[in-house]
Amino acid sequence: MRKVLHVNDYPADQGGGAELMMRRTMDLVRAVGWRAEAFTGADLPDARRTLRRYFDNPVARRALVARLDEFRPDVVHLHNYYHLLSPGILRELALRRPALGFKVVMTAHDYHLACPNSGGTWYRRGVPRALEPARSQSLWRLLTRRWDYRGPAYSLLKLLQHFWSYRWRDLARGIDAIICPSRFVQDLLRHKVRHTVLLPHPRPQLSSLHVERPRELRLVYVGRLEPEKGIRHFLESFPATWPGTLTIIGEGSERSRCERLCRKRGWQDRFFFLGRLPHEKTLAQIAAAHVLVLPSRCPESFGLTLLEALSVGTNLLVSHYGAMREMVETAGVGYLFDPESPASLHTQLRRIERDFASGALQGFDVTQYLNERSEAAYVRRLLNIYEGKDQVGASNQAA
Repeated sequence: MRKVLHVNDYPADQGGGAELMMRRTMDLVRAVGWRAEAFTGADLPDARRTLRRYFDNPVARRALVARLDEFRPDVVHLHNYYHLLSPGILRELALRRPALGFKVVMTAHDYHLACPNSGGTWYRRGVPRALEPARSQSLWRLLTRRWDYRGPAYSLLKLLQHFWSYRWRDLARGIDAIICPSRFVQDLLRHKVRHTVLLPHPRPQLSSLHVERPRELRLVYVGRLEPEKGIRHFLESFPATWPGTLTIIGEGSERSRCERLCRKRGWQDRFFFLGRLPHEKTLAQIAAAHVLVLPSRCPESFGLTLLEALSVGTNLLVSHYGAMREMVETAGVGYLFDPESPASLHTQLRRIERDFASGALQGFDVTQYLNERSEAAYVRRLLNIYEGKDQVGASNQAA
């Protein structure tokens, strides 16, 4: 039986989109006969966080080596490792691979390999700015930009970890293939790593989900309530006369400010904060809305909630950055706006109102788009990547 070890900071039943995708991927490869196990921060005998461990965690390195020698995988599949396990584990993989003969692949859930801020965001006077692919390779820009909204000390730590791990030690050279969920991610990474493969995340299986939408126009936001996600700026730009409702699902440092803003503008009976919900209940909320809102000021690497929304017939209103724009243009569904321009947002909201009144808002067909992102297609391509048979990946490497 072929074996794959998934490596991630957090267990599959915790965290966000990366953990959800790791769990789904493990289930899918198990269904076709592979043995899949995980190595996470939960497997460390000592999970304390220190400054030294942020750059190179010796506890994680030793625990990983022991797991590799015990499990003896054919493939090591990396996800996110830079918060707790540290980039130092890449060094251990390179050292143990000659003896054990495994292949190393990584799903790029974010932009960690491309810039110090994993969200592809930098900050000017506290305001998030989206990273631009054409400018992401400049060392000068790496050194002169603020990479964390919490202050220069956090920004410096992120910069030093990135520079030490990927510019100085070039640890990413030991990864055989980077799986990119969008072309935007691939464009950012193709000059940073030797081999990129485009493989979008699979659509969810939602056959048992049946929810009635209200007669009143309803928007829903799902995500972290943090500056780079843009929800506070979205609310600040929102027209006071909007006729519908907005449900906000998630937690974060911006929640109290967003709630105060809604109270100040008298929106308590139309704007609802539900906090963090289980995934199944979140999907039900998305299905009960007419439009999913994603006003990120960072270039999302994929937007799993967007795919979930399309799968249940919910339209999209998203920032024109990164993979969000790519998804709307590829699917042919959704409304794009500039988060820096309230006028742009107002224009798209008026379009949504008109399409809702005419009955066109849910009148889209993305069957082909979703079929191309089925679980069967995803696992077939993934196993080809595991086994070195993916020809698309080979052409990307040549490019």
